[in-house]
Order: sequence, then structure tokens, then C-alpha cells
Amino acid sequence: MRAALAAAVGTRSALVFGDDRDAVAAVRTVPRESGMILLVIDARVAALDRAMLLAAVTPLAVELAPHTRLAALDVAADANCDAVVAAADYLVSAHSTTGQVLEVR
Repeated sequence: MRAALAAAVGTRSALVFGDDRDAVAAVRTVPRESGMILLVIDARVAALDRAMLLAAVTPLAVELAPHTRLAALDVAADANCDAVVAAADYLVSAHSTTGQVLEVR
């Protein structure tokens, strides 16, 4: 799935894969001129780390604004790869959105 996401939106967005709560620090290290950061929260992330990452999206979006947008995908274990790529493409293409989280189940 990572390769499919990178191929689909990697040139239009910085991708951060949220494997644990260190993803917040990873988001903060992305160069601000990237314009868009997509945080992908994998199904294997522990429930507490997942909750913390989801709760961090809105405050991080405010912190990064106005030059950089942030969106997140909350991906289920059985999510279809094409659905994940379509959701990522939507978020990256929706230039007026920031702080959005889409669940892909």
C-alpha cells in the first residue's frame, strides 16, 4: 500500500506513515514548503497511539497553516488498497481542506 500511495500522491504531498506516536514529530520535520502533508495511520498502530495521532491532526493542521495543509487517513486492516489511494487522492486534491481525517474501512 505504501508504494501505491507514493506513486499516486507522492509528488503532490509529503507522506508520513504513522506507525506510532513519533509520527507527530515526523510531521513537524517535513519541510513547510511541501504544501501538503498526508499522515497515513496504519491499522497495526496500537489503539492508544491511534487515538493520540487522530487527536493531534487538528492542532497540527493549525500549527502548520497557512502554508502547509495536513490531512490524515485512518486505514483499517481490511481496507482495499484502491479505496485508500482514492481517499488519499481526494485529500491531496482538495486544496481548501486541512485538518481532515478520512476513515477507510
